[in-house]
Amino acid sequence: MNRKERRASAHKERKLARKAGLTTQPENAEQVGAAASTCTSERAEHISATPPTAPAPTAAATPVTVAGIPEPGLPFPSLSSISPAQLAANRANAELSTGPVTAAGRAISSQNRTSHGLARHNGVFLLLSTEDPNGFEALKASLAAEHQPTTETESILVSTMAESHWLANRAGSIQNSCFDLQTGQITDAKMFSLYLRYQTTHTRAFHKSLNDLVKLRAERRKNDNGFEAQTHSQEELRIKNERHEMKKQTHYWEVLKKDAETCFRIGQNVHQNRKAASEDPGFEAQYNAELAKHGLQKDFCRGTAAAAA
Repeated sequence: MNRKERRASAHKERKLARKAGLTTQPENAEQVGAAASTCTSERAEHISATPPTAPAPTAAATPVTVAGIPEPGLPFPSLSSISPAQLAANRANAELSTGPVTAAGRAISSQNRTSHGLARHNGVFLLLSTEDPNGFEALKASLAAEHQPTTETESILVSTMAESHWLANRAGSIQNSCFDLQTGQITDAKMFSLYLRYQTTHTRAFHKSLNDLVKLRAERRKNDNGFEAQTHSQEELRIKNERHEMKKQTHYWEVLKKDAETCFRIGQNVHQNRKAASEDPGFEAQYNAELAKHGLQKDFCRGTAAAAA
């Protein structure tokens, strides 16, 4: 027998026990079953022995109290039994417990569940009653003057930076309650770890908003100055090519200059050799011996001299 069948059987036995009019709690389930069986057999014999008669009208049956068995019926009176005056009074009392109706009252009640104030309440940043609103507004104004937001997105990022910085400082100040002022030891390690985690989270949120603001402005400048940047790159390429051509031309003229200087020196040597040969008859023999010593030929020198002449 599964659980559902057992519960149905127990419910049936309790129902038969209430009909039998038991006034005492049976000791166990066997007694309840025996009593129910006896009641069922007696009721069947009574029905078979007594001819059917019309039931006499009786008043509302009073429920029989059986130990351990819940009483059937509604536990509360119906609305028809309440007088109009009592109903109006109940409605008037209910209007007094609907919560605050003014903006100031709702602002106060919104902080009923605030335990440390390190998290935004339903996504909204709220200042604690012990904090200075002017200080927070001064922080926002300082960040706005530094970054000068020009769009709605930049204004949201600057406001998020101010809120995250304020919450990080709040977490740092609350951490002092976890220390012993005399010894400096941590008295509540669990809460200290919680406050430190909140401080780290808000510090990272501040830097993330700052990085998003910088990236957003860089992308906008890139889109705004895309054509100018392309023109500037083309101009730089043109200047680079011109410089390369100038270097090539400079190298070409330097090579020509060195060739001219070499030819001029060769011509001077040929002229000096001719002058020395005319003045000294033995110079030609000495000159040929010097050429042979260096592995040169006289025809080469003559051709070079002829070219130089």
